[in-house]
Amino acid sequence: MASHVTVLLGIVAAIACCNSAAVPKPLTKRPLRHVQNEEMRFTFTAPDTTLAMPGQTDLFIASTCNHFMGQEAEVTLVLLNNPAWNVQDGVVYFYVTDSPEKTLNDSNAVLCSNNVEGEAPTARCIVPDVSCSELYVYTRAGDVFGIAYSVTVEFRQPNDTNKFIKEKPKKISARHFPIHVKDDCVHHLVQSVSLRAPLELVSLTSAQMTIPFCPNSEQENLLSLETSVLSLSGLSAYTQYACLKTPCEVDSPNVIASNPEQRPLNSLRLESMCDKHTSLTVLVHCWGGEQEAGVGDYVGKFNFAAGLNMKSPTRAVAKKPMY
Repeated sequence: MASHVTVLLGIVAAIACCNSAAVPKPLTKRPLRHVQNEEMRFTFTAPDTTLAMPGQTDLFIASTCNHFMGQEAEVTLVLLNNPAWNVQDGVVYFYVTDSPEKTLNDSNAVLCSNNVEGEAPTARCIVPDVSCSELYVYTRAGDVFGIAYSVTVEFRQPNDTNKFIKEKPKKISARHFPIHVKDDCVHHLVQSVSLRAPLELVSLTSAQMTIPFCPNSEQENLLSLETSVLSLSGLSAYTQYACLKTPCEVDSPNVIASNPEQRPLNSLRLESMCDKHTSLTVLVHCWGGEQEAGVGDYVGKFNFAAGLNMKSPTRAVAKKPMY
């Protein structure tokens, strides 16, 4: 009888072992993923393309509220009709300062420029160490009709830039400078944020990121903020929750807007809050994903982007009241 019991116990143990091997392991409990600023790309762009007359001067202002002190700023002009920057086809000369009051005669007034003596004009220059709350990009179109261009300023950590790009020009050419700008040719750059690389989240876990932004007095009551999460695998969906302070959690009183519908593309639009605050915390929650081999976890991969936009009355707004 004892031998029969031993055999039965052995069979039960073998079945249990097989069943445990067939059942995936439970989802791993992981802490909240805090996304660092170094993982995000902060860009300021002109709201419109500039179509310049010969010799036209413009000023582009990037307001940062001191969020990027100590970082590098790469200033880039994109010539839509002249990507090779051939002077005879129309180029734009520019320099960057940290104050509209400074001129070329001031010591260290020009932080960077694409107009260096003895060199052809280029598309970009680098401000190696940002130490101000605003950057001023002064531009002058060459002597060609219909030059079309756009302006971008990107902030990043210093080690992101190659050494040869970091070198400051030895002497700025004064041929096209200084630049004096009319009031109607002053443009305020608009901020956007994106991930430098896609993020991965285990299903039913969250990532949190705090986005600094800086609307200036000229943009008051004109801006809205839109955030978007895009699944890269097609097997995961996401929800979003926006807060003005932490902790930013589902059902928290700190949540000012949300899109709780699980979608591969989840977008959230916030109106009338960008004039009063300089940071926003976004919580992204993952649902589903591809199963990792031999682990049992389901992992979603996504991209995230947020941007300030000029308000449009035809666009849908967040369902939850802002205040």
